[in-house]
Amino acid sequence: MKFSCYKNDLTEALQFVIRAVAVKPMTPILAGIYLRAEGSMLELQANNFSTGIITRIPVNTEVSGETVVSGKRFQEFVRNMPDDTITFSDEDSNNTLAIESGGASVELLTMAASDFPKVKTPETDKSFRISTTALRNLIRKTVFAVSKDDTRPVFTGCCFEIKGDKISLVATNTHRLALATEQLSNSYEDCSFVVPAETLRGIMLRIDPKDVDNYVAINYSTRYLTFTFDNVFVNSRLIEGMFPPYDRVIPASSTTHVTVDSQEFKNAVEFVSLMSKETEYNTVKFVFSNGGIEISSNSPEIGGATKNVEAQIDGDELEISFNVSYIADVMRVVDAKQINIALNDKYSPAAFTEPDNPDYIYIATPVRA
Repeated sequence: MKFSCYKNDLTEALQFVIRAVAVKPMTPILAGIYLRAEGSMLELQANNFSTGIITRIPVNTEVSGETVVSGKRFQEFVRNMPDDTITFSDEDSNNTLAIESGGASVELLTMAASDFPKVKTPETDKSFRISTTALRNLIRKTVFAVSKDDTRPVFTGCCFEIKGDKISLVATNTHRLALATEQLSNSYEDCSFVVPAETLRGIMLRIDPKDVDNYVAINYSTRYLTFTFDNVFVNSRLIEGMFPPYDRVIPASSTTHVTVDSQEFKNAVEFVSLMSKETEYNTVKFVFSNGGIEISSNSPEIGGATKNVEAQIDGDELEISFNVSYIADVMRVVDAKQINIALNDKYSPAAFTEPDNPDYIYIATPVRA
């Protein structure tokens, strides 16, 4: 096998496919990435049996072939090669892959391609299509809110919910919740299933936000789901379990309504968060009154930080505290110039929405400070 390719193309592909490389492999082959060069394409595969990824990039192939290399080491050396073009060859040895670029070279031990468990297409009986940019937006607006605690697996993924020609993604760790909805081009059978967050982060990484005319084909069954678009194929095992009725935590009304400039609010939250990192629960206090928001945090060992932001406030004045990460996270995905905040009292969840976007809502539960 001998081929050459652009470093950037391969680096991006490896950043995506490495997500399906087994972290604690049962056998060494599962820590590897399968490579197959033929014609003008290089196919890369990784498979940890929960998620399988296939992606392809353009290459110049002199000699067709296939092999398996250590995924982590391969990614590291490719990323650090000095030139824009890299050449790969295993012609001089039966068990090493030579990598050369800009005067730098390295040889990596290889494994037999015949031993690699190729990514297969699972049997699925239902499907739908969604634009790549719509899917990317749904994931970006929700996946950050999943739980990091795998003792309750259903909260470590995003719930996909289809009702007619609408699709919603919901994520929660029971202390916060993100819900985003997009329009589909057709109506589909109502359904609901939970997809692992790591799979979705990989999909989001691989979608070009400028590729507005492309679509993702999603096929699913009771146990598996596949994504197919461009030169990408991903299969993933679904998370078992029932996702809770999330609509119960969305406040039906509020007594305080706030509208604030998104960038100014985000900057203030990030500034005060530098102090809140020194507190036990990463707590920041928000005081809504007199046409503004006072954001502050105090640490007995370090000191205190305060930032004031102008805002339009209608209703009762209110003092409330949050884990600052829950506020900073949502502000990173807000697209609107302003953000609306609906509140009731210091113990009730707050709702964050974009003024002209009825299809997104974020709920954060306060800290009892």
